[in-house]
Amino acid sequence: MLSVYKKISVNRSYGFRLMSSKQVIIPAQIRAARALLDWSQDELAAAASVGVTTVRDVESERRPLDTSAASDICKALENGGVLFVAGSPTEGPGVKLVTGRPNVIRSPTVMTMWDGMPFVVEWKGKAITVFVARDAIDDLGRFSETRTDAEYLKVFEKYRGSILDGVAKALAAGKVTDNDRLRLTGDDIAELA
Repeated sequence: MLSVYKKISVNRSYGFRLMSSKQVIIPAQIRAARALLDWSQDELAAAASVGVTTVRDVESERRPLDTSAASDICKALENGGVLFVAGSPTEGPGVKLVTGRPNVIRSPTVMTMWDGMPFVVEWKGKAITVFVARDAIDDLGRFSETRTDAEYLKVFEKYRGSILDGVAKALAAGKVTDNDRLRLTGDDIAELA
């Protein structure tokens, strides 16, 4: 996944942001990413926890991409499974779907006391039940005490891409059990490792 949230430099007059010293995101990439996921502007706004007018303004170049809202939009698109591709001397910037990420079959609905947050993914034709450890979700959400299921589910959605990348990493490491279950810990999730 791109390291979007480290150091951001912006050229306000052109409406783009530098995601690192080399990676630039332009409004056309945001429009293309949304189209690739077949999301409406309303769906993107909900996924990014921003207003629909913010999405419209960013996509139409009326709002610079140096805001936290623009970062939230990019993060939501990445969580949805899009990678932003840098331009090169021979090609312009673009977007593509993430490869090697499991597909969610059944999203989580609860946080259990002992097993954590269960959900089911498809990986290479098999259904795998994943249990994300409660302490991993607590750490992602910066929670110091027990929260409601709705709050835990919101953290899952915010970090969905990173969690699924962690699932892929754990599956590749052979951590799945004989009964197709996987326990995901903070060590498997990039933001916590």
